[in-house]
Parts: sequence; structure tokens; C-alpha cells
Amino acid sequence: MFFLAGLTIKNVAMKNTQFYQTRLNLNQYGLKISSELNTGIRVIIEKKNHLSDLERNAQEVLGHIYLVNQYLLKKIEKLNTLLNDGLVNQKWEYFESDFTLVETMLNVSVFKIKSCSDFNVPVYFSLEELELKLAVQLKKLITLSRTVPSAYANNYCTEMKVIPGIKLDVYQLIFFAMKHSAHHLNQISTFIKINEVFDVDRLVKN
Repeated sequence: MFFLAGLTIKNVAMKNTQFYQTRLNLNQYGLKISSELNTGIRVIIEKKNHLSDLERNAQEVLGHIYLVNQYLLKKIEKLNTLLNDGLVNQKWEYFESDFTLVETMLNVSVFKIKSCSDFNVPVYFSLEELELKLAVQLKKLITLSRTVPSAYANNYCTEMKVIPGIKLDVYQLIFFAMKHSAHHLNQISTFIKINEVFDVDRLVKN
């Protein structure tokens, strides 16, 4: 009996260690995205090419990220509150949130389907305003990744309208928001590279 109890404690400790590593990775990923956000927007702002195609494209993409993050943050915070209050707790068996599910889901679907119209409306913010708003959102996501209790991993799952029919737990929702943001920031990096090629081409022709 003592052996079984010791084995159980060791198993729980191992799972907890795995979970804390997962949470650390999530936290570091959020910090990396924050840095990429700042770098990308600063490059565009420093070009000082008001209302250029680059700026318009960047504002459109950043506005989309902002709207999706606003929706996901409200959903995450609401779910976190319900879990804290014990209103939707389910019995759970694992300490891990399956982030590979989110990776696969994003790779297969979200970038190949038409986005919900709610996330594609104009936001009418300047690049500077979007930079600040997105920085605040990412800070909230990073804080949530550190503070949401481990018991909520692989716990109650909820649907989201970004990709209808898919249910995610609170940690998967946080990762989804970060991963989705990273994808679209990569789009902006591509816009910047294309713009730089055109700038060089114009200089050569002149």
C-alpha cells in the first residue's frame, strides 16, 4: 500500500513538472510574440510612408488580431471565473493541455477558411494605437498563462466562433490566441520584406 501511494505521488510530481514546463514554454512564447509585434510595427512606423499599401495592409491585419484577441480574452476570463467559482468544473485525469490539437487545427483550418465577419470589421486605430492595444492584450495573455491554476488544464472545454465546432480548455484558448497572433505577425513581416524589395527596385530604376 505504501509502495502504491509513493508511486502515485511520484507520478503526480512528474505530471506537475511536465505541466509547469508547458506553462513556462507558453509564457516564453508570449514574450517572443510581444517582441515581434514591437519590431514589426516600429519598422512600418519608421518608414513614415503615410497611407501606403504597407501601412494599410498592416492596419488591416493588426485590426483582425486585435478583434480576435478581444473576443478570446473575454472568453478566457469568463471561463476562468466559472472555473474559479466551481460552476463548470469537470473531473480531470491529465495535467497537460494538448497544444498539438491547436497547432493542427490552425495549420489545417483557420488560415484556409473565411474568417467570421465579426473579426474583419475596420477598427480605425492608428498603428501606434494598435501597437499599444495589442501589447496590452499580449501582456494579459502572458499573465493568464502564469496564473491560471494547473487544475484547469484539460478541464472544462468551450466552443469558440473563430473556428466553430471546436472545443478548447482555458490553456488551449490562451495558446490559440498567441499562435493566431504569431501567424498574422508573420504576414506583416512578409509585407515588410515585399515592400523593401519594391523600394530597392524603385531606387535601381531611378
